[in-house]
Amino acid sequence: MHNSKYCHNTPLLVHEGHASARKFFTPANAGSYDNVARLATFGQDSAWKREIIKTVGSRNSVLELACGTGVLSLMLAGAGKSVVGIDLTFEYLRASRRNLQAAIAQGAAEVLPYRSESFDAVASSYLAKYVHIENVVDECWRVLRPGGVAVFHDFTYPSGIMRGLWNAHFAALRLAGRFVTSWRAVFDQLDEVIKNSDWAGQTTNALHSRRFRNVDCRYHTAGTAAIVSAEKP
Repeated sequence: MHNSKYCHNTPLLVHEGHASARKFFTPANAGSYDNVARLATFGQDSAWKREIIKTVGSRNSVLELACGTGVLSLMLAGAGKSVVGIDLTFEYLRASRRNLQAAIAQGAAEVLPYRSESFDAVASSYLAKYVHIENVVDECWRVLRPGGVAVFHDFTYPSGIMRGLWNAHFAALRLAGRFVTSWRAVFDQLDEVIKNSDWAGQTTNALHSRRFRNVDCRYHTAGTAAIVSAEKP
């Protein structure tokens, strides 16, 4: 399932983050992902994705990393963007194909099967905590045209009073996982993945090291998510 204009055979990298992603996102839960993402974030998923689209701005050609079922891709297309997507999980790509007519490929964000300077923007949602971010940033630099933007969004572990509410929310999700077995692994383990990840800081450092400019990190929804972005000179 690919577009020959962009894709070639590329070996998939395998590491702990990929293993977590494959365990969390399976054929059994691909069909319910969109509803779960909306309900489990109290509707904030769409708000965060709208912020991604604002950050992309007027740029037209967008590569979405970890495109999944195509939620963000569909929103980008609705904003008039030309979208290409890539994801590790075949079943999620099948769902994306049903939702969106776009060029998609199965693959890893650390080794992108696209020509250099092919896109005006690279965007991702819920990817950064699962990858070797330095490699992903290098690939973003390679496939972006000058003036292009890289945008990363993911969950973050909040501080203060919000941390108690966040922990209570995940306790409720773990209880829900007893009944919704296709999401049990996610509801049981995602909070620890988020707590143990410093993806926002690591991404910011990697972007600076790669000499992106206008590197920006903004937290949303009381510190439960962040969007990191930067431009290629």
